[in-house]
Amino acid sequence: MITITNKNIYRSEFSLSSLYSLEKVEILPIDEIINFLADSVELGESVTFKRLFEIVSANLIKFNEVFYSSLGGYPLEPYLQEIENNPSEISEFDYLEIHWFCDKYDDELNISPSLHGVSLKEEITYALDFTSLNNLKNFVVKINESVNLYDYKMIKEDKDEVKDIKDIIINLGNKAFTLFELFDGIFSEISFHGGPQDKKERELEIMGSMDEVKENLEDYKDSDQFTTFDDMMEKFDSKDKYLVKYEELRDRVEKKRISNKKNLPKLKSCLLEKLKIYDLIEKSETDDNLQQYYKKLTDIEYNMQILYGEDEDISFHRFWETPKCTCPKIDNLEIYPSETPYFDENCPIHKK
Repeated sequence: MITITNKNIYRSEFSLSSLYSLEKVEILPIDEIINFLADSVELGESVTFKRLFEIVSANLIKFNEVFYSSLGGYPLEPYLQEIENNPSEISEFDYLEIHWFCDKYDDELNISPSLHGVSLKEEITYALDFTSLNNLKNFVVKINESVNLYDYKMIKEDKDEVKDIKDIIINLGNKAFTLFELFDGIFSEISFHGGPQDKKERELEIMGSMDEVKENLEDYKDSDQFTTFDDMMEKFDSKDKYLVKYEELRDRVEKKRISNKKNLPKLKSCLLEKLKIYDLIEKSETDDNLQQYYKKLTDIEYNMQILYGEDEDISFHRFWETPKCTCPKIDNLEIYPSETPYFDENCPIHKK
């Protein structure tokens, strides 16, 4: 067990709160904590966010390497510079909390460490992905080991019964955090939108989008087409049926790649046609005759390359993303782009 206080870092077999004396407890040098990332961790009652970044600073090179993925590839140095600035805003929460983010959508279960702000008075939590670290540094950090599962499938199946978010929460018990999970949760949250400068630019972009939505609401305020904001969004989404359904693919039209910006509407139309075919494949009750869609999808991919202003090259066609395709996905992604991709001879779409 690793115990972090504002003064020392201790290592013992048990929680310090259960011990009678600290006389025989090992005190770790701050730059050796990297060796104990798999140990369970607890925090003293007054440990601040700044204290945790003192540990980061003392282990900077190794933390950059070990937590590269948690940070999305962004280096820690800019965050260490940001946290040294004086606080510039008053936050509405009372303390920071490391907690388990646990949700289930269909059969996909996710449990991961996360960080948010907690307001005792309002009993709500705050996302911190846009908050500058200098405005967090003086807050006490607490660990919440409770694992609460958010089962979104219940919303689909019992829509009438779900009146509040609490109706879909199932408590699974408690799970201790390791030292690695503590910092993983922190780094994943603060780097969600990139480094400090990326974060500011992204916030401005989102604020601009929100202003645009407000303008749209203003346009419809005298209309009886919409009674609530949700009604309006549902109406907008209904016009974007396939792109909404395949949300993970809707950003595949990359504006920066287009040599002639006038082709953007045509590219979006091509993507829409592609997703309509995906929908036909998914809805097909039999795998017979699915091979007919291979040529249609290939032609669309060629058209999109032309509209981007690029050469027609089948090496860049991500055919394995097609619904019901059984061709090797990881193997093809590993060699992408390739003139000799891997096909499954039994694939209902691509066959030999």
